[in-house]
Amino acid sequence: MKLHEICKVFDNGLHNAFTSIAWFRGSPYVAFRRGHDHVSADGRVIVLRGDSGGRHWLPAGVVWAGMDTRDPKLLATPEGLFVYCFSRRTEPDRVVSGYAYSADGEVWQPWQSVQADSVYWRPEWLAGAADVAAYGRQADLEEGPVVLKHSADGRRWEDICTLVEADPKTQPNETALALDGDGVMWALVRRERGSGRPLLGAAQPPYNRWECNELPIKLQGPYLWFVGGNLYLSGRWFQPSGMVNTAVLRLDGPEPVPQLVLPSGGDTSYMGAVPAKPEGGDRWWLTYYSSHEYLAHGGVQRSAIYLADVTLD
Repeated sequence: MKLHEICKVFDNGLHNAFTSIAWFRGSPYVAFRRGHDHVSADGRVIVLRGDSGGRHWLPAGVVWAGMDTRDPKLLATPEGLFVYCFSRRTEPDRVVSGYAYSADGEVWQPWQSVQADSVYWRPEWLAGAADVAAYGRQADLEEGPVVLKHSADGRRWEDICTLVEADPKTQPNETALALDGDGVMWALVRRERGSGRPLLGAAQPPYNRWECNELPIKLQGPYLWFVGGNLYLSGRWFQPSGMVNTAVLRLDGPEPVPQLVLPSGGDTSYMGAVPAKPEGGDRWWLTYYSSHEYLAHGGVQRSAIYLADVTLD
């Protein structure tokens, strides 16, 4: 993997984090959360539209769900562009998932809720429909099972199966999905407790029977995607040396092999990835956030949004 360039997409001296990127109607869009802190009631989702080179970005929308609005994920469909995110209410501690929608990427309908006590964390448009792995909360506020859901239109969802059972010892939550060239669906599942090592799962259609195995690394804020038959993983990688960075790894048999450690550190991760051209190719854009520049100057832990231009092997 070759890194060509790092561009700073957005930096206003606040905590900017949790990225997503998608092509829609010939333009790249980036979404992220902007707030004063990692968790703060003023959190808003910012949507930017870029030029074809990914160097210049202009405001395209702001999404607010009434309280701290978090973890935006862009879902581009043939009909329009969704921004899925959730609001976090602290009194009581509740979450509500929902979306804002635009038919043209310019005019946005207000955020509307889909389900309470469940985080629709990273919906993907796969094989002509939407799929998402949603993690929930049980009555005691512990995170519940990870449930695979399916939607024909990106609005109305049906449960397919429990992808990972609730486990208070490991606390599975954020889950990324991807399809390989044979139609097998893959899932990368963050686990908050215990070893912190994620699960990598796979299922054949109709995706209601999953086989999951623990990976031998600690990785948070997971993402995965396929290029040319290769499965790439990314997230906040806790290296054996003790360093913590946003990194890209490639699965080689059962082992994830590091390919690229991006300029990053401190509070960092939550990658998005798209081809650098909407028609595809081996040149890719990777978005992520990081606080390394602020930490290097002894500042408070703020963070900026970055775009890495890379060629995948």
